[in-house]
Amino acid sequence: MSTLRIEENPFSKKVGIREWHNRELVIPKPEEYLIAELIPANSLVCLQTNGIYGKTTLAMQMAMAVAFNLPFLGRFPCLQPGKVLFLSARDTDDDNHRRYKRLVREWSKFDLAIDRKIETDINNLTCISMYDDCYDLSPHLVDTSGSNSKTYTYLYQFIEYYKIKLVILDSIEYFFPENLQNISELYRKLRQLKATVLLIVGGKQSYDAFHGVEVGLFLNENGLRIKSFYSGSQELPLDVEAGIWALKMK
Repeated sequence: MSTLRIEENPFSKKVGIREWHNRELVIPKPEEYLIAELIPANSLVCLQTNGIYGKTTLAMQMAMAVAFNLPFLGRFPCLQPGKVLFLSARDTDDDNHRRYKRLVREWSKFDLAIDRKIETDINNLTCISMYDDCYDLSPHLVDTSGSNSKTYTYLYQFIEYYKIKLVILDSIEYFFPENLQNISELYRKLRQLKATVLLIVGGKQSYDAFHGVEVGLFLNENGLRIKSFYSGSQELPLDVEAGIWALKMK
């Protein structure tokens, strides 16, 4: 039988949920959003699909909206435009270039000033293919124990120096070792990055691992389902025509 007094038991220092109950939940103000109504600044966002194609295209559209101060999906303005880093661990530089040029072509059909806007902020969008450009550097942000990798150190410094607004990791499974002991360590590292981080989830087997984010985006046949920790759920009906996502006309 232990002689430990209850006053010495560390568990007894936190009994009940009064502190939780009395603490107000901090809700982002409208001006604290990166994409109006949808994506808070400095949040973790997860993008998944039910098997349909187009999630990387949708992510690139978001990247271009932030980098070039364009309305996302033609409706939602970017409230904090700035620099974007798109890290691709599976697509080649040519793949990403073709996707970007297709989007510029289609975007120009309803925004005649798109080329001028891009030229004005040409350095705001950086796309790096870890497949092509970083032959001697693993995409892993953490090792199996959850400790920082060299890639994470480079990423953190890049974000700090260039004041990156949005980081996109495509796809997130490539950025951590398969035998990572605790996925929470990856979450903790991502939350230390001073930017909104969009995680593109490639496979269904990883869906459950990435539910602990502020905003979940689920792309399906009917459009985009958005689940926000702060504002609840909403559905955006989308069509993809000529390789660009757009809101369906009512």
